[in-house]
Amino acid sequence: MKFAEHLSAHVTPEWNSQYIRYDEMKELLAQAIAKAQPFVDENDKLLREQFFLRVDEHFFQYCEKEATKINTFFAEKLAEASRRWETLKYEVMQMEQARRSTLHRSTVISSGSAGSNDPNIGATNTDGGTSTELKHRSGHSEDDRLTASLTRALPERLLEKTREKHSQRVQYRKRTDLKLAFSEFYLMLVLLQNYQTLNFMGFRKILKKHDKLFQITRGEEWRKLHIDSAPFHTSQRVDQLISDVETLYTDTFESGNRARAMKRLRVPPLEEKQSPVVTFRVGIFVGMLCLLLPAVIVLGTHLHDSQSTKPLAWRQALFLYRSTFLVVLHIVLVGINVYGWSSSGVNHVLIFEIDPRNHLTYQQFLEIGTFLFVLWFLSFTGFILSSYYDFHPFVQPLGFVTLILLFLFNPTPTLYHQARFWFLKTLYRVICAPFYRVGFADFWLGDQLTSLELIFFDIEYFFCFYIYDVGWWPVYSLSPTRSALCNGWPQIVLQTILMILPSWFRFAQCLRRYRDTKQKFPHLANAGKYATGFLVISTNSLRRATAIHFLNDPTANPFLYVWIVASFIGATYKLIWDFKMDWGFFDANDNENKFLREQIVYPSKFYYYAGIIQDVTFRYIWIINVFMHFRTRSAEYADVIGFIFGLIEVFRRFIWNYFRLENEHLNNCGEFRAVRDISIAPISTIVDHGTLEDMMDKENGIRNRRNAKRHDLTKEKIKRKTLTTNQATDNDTAHVNTPSQSIFNIDKIADEFDINVTDPLLT
Repeated sequence: MKFAEHLSAHVTPEWNSQYIRYDEMKELLAQAIAKAQPFVDENDKLLREQFFLRVDEHFFQYCEKEATKINTFFAEKLAEASRRWETLKYEVMQMEQARRSTLHRSTVISSGSAGSNDPNIGATNTDGGTSTELKHRSGHSEDDRLTASLTRALPERLLEKTREKHSQRVQYRKRTDLKLAFSEFYLMLVLLQNYQTLNFMGFRKILKKHDKLFQITRGEEWRKLHIDSAPFHTSQRVDQLISDVETLYTDTFESGNRARAMKRLRVPPLEEKQSPVVTFRVGIFVGMLCLLLPAVIVLGTHLHDSQSTKPLAWRQALFLYRSTFLVVLHIVLVGINVYGWSSSGVNHVLIFEIDPRNHLTYQQFLEIGTFLFVLWFLSFTGFILSSYYDFHPFVQPLGFVTLILLFLFNPTPTLYHQARFWFLKTLYRVICAPFYRVGFADFWLGDQLTSLELIFFDIEYFFCFYIYDVGWWPVYSLSPTRSALCNGWPQIVLQTILMILPSWFRFAQCLRRYRDTKQKFPHLANAGKYATGFLVISTNSLRRATAIHFLNDPTANPFLYVWIVASFIGATYKLIWDFKMDWGFFDANDNENKFLREQIVYPSKFYYYAGIIQDVTFRYIWIINVFMHFRTRSAEYADVIGFIFGLIEVFRRFIWNYFRLENEHLNNCGEFRAVRDISIAPISTIVDHGTLEDMMDKENGIRNRRNAKRHDLTKEKIKRKTLTTNQATDNDTAHVNTPSQSIFNIDKIADEFDINVTDPLLT
């Protein structure tokens, strides 16, 4: 493999701009060779030498610029690593102190409790002496006193045991979080170590190519002078940190078992290796679908009536099956999303902050989706056949929904248990908004639910149908009574509330983000976007509820026009937000990427322009409903058209996911965030930016690392500021600042590298 391919395959995507520009340097050499003429005589050889000297002057300036960039970035990341290491050590120390304190307190309490219940131990007098109980007292009096003593002591012991159990739970959670923080920190160190190796290899390769093409040795001499002694190559601090992390983690969390510790700490390959077994199963399921799909089409077109000459219940089947079809289709499309992100270098694992050592690959998503599709088609085939033979057809959709719920809530460690548990936790936080802090995965899942509003609409029909409409004996009998919630206005109100739920989840999340960050924009503006969803759904429900009064002239319904205005405002609001905020398009610095943004990840601009066109089209496709009148023939297919709209919205969200994750990935690249910033203790924000700016204006203000004024400033701020943590914006994943306790380590690192480390390192 050529080194250029090796470099592109192993770079950390979020640090891509900070690596050696190997391709550009190679292009400089190629252009120089192309311009050099194959001189023959001695005089021409002299001209050739002069030409290459001028080329070298420019080339080595470029190399020096690259080396400075790499040294500076490495120093920044090493300073960040040192601060995080000091935080982790401090948190481990605090955890161990708390554990020892709890053990000591438990020992004291247990010994004290034993003493208080011992009838042979005397009571202490006020003068320090002890007195024993008189032996001549009656046994009945002794029993009364003992019972009273136990009655007083028992609640105290129970209360103390409750406190002890609570303390143990807190310590367990902190211990678990600390182990995860160590794992992420170790990943950062490994990435930084790879950064050192790849850049040194890049300089060595390009300078070797330089000498080979120019037939000189100046490249090797320049490397020995500037690169072999460069801080990013000579520093052993990263190796030392890796060793220290392994030692501390092994001793603290794994009781000296190094093999078990390394299994937890070691980072898997950056590329996702696929399992041949999973690939085989996906192929089997796809093959089964290729057989089941035409079978369903044939049965559906040939079987119209049952053996008892009753028409098959196609309308009921549509309501009972369309929501589950959308769910399964969405799973498959997310699998395709994951494949697109992985193949394009979009780090979705970091963005969703999932475990990089244990997460679903795109093939596993496709395996789940295709398997559920096989079950869906088998269930639908069973429905058609059981309808034809008049044998309880509605057991089939109920059974399929039951299978999905059993798969999702299966408590056994099978069927991707950790992935299902992660999804359920995220879904719980979405439903309970705004009572939990909102991360990227939370509001991303909330956005997915807003594209599945049809499911929430069908929930009401599903329960009403199976409670009141299904007559199991015989098949088509009707229940004599129906609930008020399944008829008239109450039914429409219930459907409206259910459909509003996805928009409410996102609305509540935006309010929580505003509470955490105090930023009116973008959080309150984003909340306004989802508030328009309330208006659209409500006006549409009013239009449907009053349609019966305007059967002769549907256009006379005033709520029709209110709904049209609300839908237009909502669609326009959401469209603008998609382009500007979620996708980052129409950037003023778009350069050659007209109407897009300065940087793009996917290989062709056509994808972006096609995405813009489809988003505009699908955002306004609701206009078709305006031309549908329930008196016309199209009313017969209104439910089918609603299902088609649901399919279109799922596909629109599928395209949206690509550009939303790409934009988030580029935000991480701009902040060089390559791992999750997990910390347990609150972090101090101690930097007085105004004072720092004043110091920067002075000639040597920021370079003087041991300036007394700066140290006084830092210590004073440590004393009078409380510990706080940063919260992420709606368009960023969460960031946590590094602690103040190791801020003075920057002095040592700056001295080691002999470079100027500016104030971003201190923030």
